[in-house]
Amino acid sequence: MKHTEQGTTVQEDIVTLGILSILASVGGYGLSQILPNYRLSSAARSLLFHIQEARSRAAFQATICYLDFDPDGDGDVGPGRCVLWEDLDNNRQKDPQEKEEPSFGLKEFPNVHFKAYPSELGGPMRGPNNTEIDAGGGDGVSFAGNRIKFNPTGTCTSGTVYLHNQKGQTYAIRLRYNGLVQLWRHNGVQWER
Repeated sequence: MKHTEQGTTVQEDIVTLGILSILASVGGYGLSQILPNYRLSSAARSLLFHIQEARSRAAFQATICYLDFDPDGDGDVGPGRCVLWEDLDNNRQKDPQEKEEPSFGLKEFPNVHFKAYPSELGGPMRGPNNTEIDAGGGDGVSFAGNRIKFNPTGTCTSGTVYLHNQKGQTYAIRLRYNGLVQLWRHNGVQWER
């Protein structure tokens, strides 16, 4: 009767662990480079979705809808959030009967912030189509009063919302009066759609 041993030697285990640790460190480094950009892209697309949802709601409900932003936490919406509400009596004020719905929050996207990445650190000097970045007071939302108004006709207020991450990447969501919504990304040199 032949007896064959199965298993691995200590040397084989050490080599295997060494290879796995090298692969894990390379993968961890790659993931740490990719994850911030993925979070920023996801945040920009999520905000774009909520903007389009507000525009659609205004048209389908035949009412005026607002998205109120609080990029820096100095309002009543909450820091890094925006809420959607319908102005049922068209008085431009949120009354108790006009319930707000949380729409978007940066809490779900760690290390993503309103504002464009600072130009002195390599961020954009101007916005898409050569627009001024700090037109809204430097908080990353250039709409008057940090509010986007959506009319039942499909039109809306014009402006831009900027988002950036710690890696220097910036996204801009630009709305035009005619209801056109554009998503832009700054590639370090110029804006691209």
